[in-house]
Amino acid sequence: MTDVKLPLRSRVDIRALEDETRTGRRRDVLAAAAAAVLFAVAAVVGTLIQRADHSLYVDWAPLYADWLPHVGPGTPAALAVAAAVVVHGPRLAARLPWRGLLGAVWAAAMAWIWSLALVDGWQRGVAERLTARHEYLRGVDRFHDIGAALRGFTGHILLTQPDHWPAHIAGHPPGAVLTFVGLDRLGLGGGGWAGAFCVTVGGSAAAAVLVTLRALGRE
Repeated sequence: MTDVKLPLRSRVDIRALEDETRTGRRRDVLAAAAAAVLFAVAAVVGTLIQRADHSLYVDWAPLYADWLPHVGPGTPAALAVAAAVVVHGPRLAARLPWRGLLGAVWAAAMAWIWSLALVDGWQRGVAERLTARHEYLRGVDRFHDIGAALRGFTGHILLTQPDHWPAHIAGHPPGAVLTFVGLDRLGLGGGGWAGAFCVTVGGSAAAAVLVTLRALGRE
């Protein structure tokens, strides 16, 4: 059997590609480690501040959340989606064309979000999420005159100001609440439509990451 030797340039190119791959992996590990350290520091510092004077109003710093492990209607779907992505995701990612990959990633992200939300059922997990007293939908009816509402927007941000906005409206630029105002005017008002919109648009973030990496030449 005769050994086939690659041209010198090809061997150099392969070696350079392998070096670049190793460098990229090291950077990924460092970035993940830095994120983990940042989260840990925020958790420790936040917990100390909360225990000292309760000024953060969060019991699981840095997350505004409660520790409440439980199962529900969406649990089987969440487990199925996770297993399917782990088992079939890499193979599909290697075989699908670019646009097909973006669509598959978006669909998988939405399936994952929907399944997690539905662990709490439709009402608590989706329809009522944006109707609580601090949420966006509580202020939609104050935008009958959008221009006037925007001109006076900053006059209702602070809790000490008269007729102040709900917390989420006050804490974000008005474009956020105007999204739900627009849905309402299209006949898609209420928590169900708002929740579905957030899941659909939020799931696109996974596809957006791929588009960004491709634009940066990091496919």
